Amino acid sequence: MTFNLTTVSRRVRTQWRPLTVSLRPSQTMAPSGQWLPAFDDALLEWGQWCEQHPGACVSVDLSAHWLLVAVADDPAESWQHYYGLNGDELAQNWLIRSVDVGLSQLHCAMPRSLIDGIQDVASQHAVKVIWAGPWWVRDLQDHVADQISQGESIQPWSVQEPGLSVHASLTWDAEVKPHVHLRQVWCEAEAA
Repeated sequence: MTFNLTTVSRRVRTQWRPLTVSLRPSQTMAPSGQWLPAFDDALLEWGQWCEQHPGACVSVDLSAHWLLVAVADDPAESWQHYYGLNGDELAQNWLIRSVDVGLSQLHCAMPRSLIDGIQDVASQHAVKVIWAGPWWVRDLQDHVADQISQGESIQPWSVQEPGLSVHASLTWDAEVKPHVHLRQVWCEAEAA
């Protein structure tokens, strides 16, 4: 893809305020024999968006259906316990990133083939992916910041997307400032 005046103009306009695209599975149920919903349709939609927005800078918000999350010193150990994924499988098939939520770290694993697909399509259209991760993480960060400013009365947090609820529990620690810490994040399937 070559840069023309429209592409350059879009890059400049979106560099400091990236556009946001949300990718979600068309079917929230995983295909038989798999535990993650397919993302082929989402990559096709992504390709159409990129074709219409060449040169844009973008933040890609991903569905929780495709993500593994943990608040732990060793997230790989949690994912092995809950999903049976060993270290080699995680290294080969997942891209792991951490996001600050207050003083806590939210660890997030995204399917490497999904991220590779997003980046491949983006590069074909000179789209610059600034960020890719959970669509709900900014809301969680804001909630934790609000809880820090409100004091000891800690409120739970949750959001919904089709077929899934994401929840977080927080704790109050009078010994450590800020006093509010992310304790756990989990997802629950909603009834169909």
